[in-house]
Amino acid sequence: MVRLQQQPPESCTAELDEQICTTFTVTFTLDAANDVVDVDCLGPCPSVQACVFRITNPVTGQTATYFITLDSVQQIGSTQRWCYRVRVIGDPALSHWVLELCNPPPFVSNVTKNGVPITFSVGPQADLGGQIGIKFDVGTTQAEGDVFYCFDVIGQFGQVLRDVAAKGGPAPATLNPDCQLGPACPCP
Repeated sequence: MVRLQQQPPESCTAELDEQICTTFTVTFTLDAANDVVDVDCLGPCPSVQACVFRITNPVTGQTATYFITLDSVQQIGSTQRWCYRVRVIGDPALSHWVLELCNPPPFVSNVTKNGVPITFSVGPQADLGGQIGIKFDVGTTQAEGDVFYCFDVIGQFGQVLRDVAAKGGPAPATLNPDCQLGPACPCP
């Protein structure tokens, strides 16, 4: 049996401290007629899970559930693209959502919803209790199905759990601490 294994660092490093996870593709060229190829990826990589919000409109009593999930992180030259899949089930529609960032934040060069540029703001966010974050000012509805929000940052960042806030209808925004992966702060 051929066994390939990614080894964790021997000592405490920035990569280990920030728990950098990498998505990769492995291609093998071998005669596998009688061999089993087993590939292990050692953590500490958290599993991909949705950040879930249940929002009730205080006026109508209708309830919606919002799912925000990290979809992909791609390095494109000196830019890193972070994309999140957002889905709404029910009503009220999602009016906006916010992802915590570092302080000071990385430079955000582009923000899109399904590939179309949208308005956004980076800085202290009321929905995050004043923490620095990126606010996606364009929402989505159940009728849109899975929607992809992407933003580009200059540099290369690891992944850490970040606070996420979401708002729909007249109710105040809901904050979920350490709810979804986002860019880690650069090493000091």
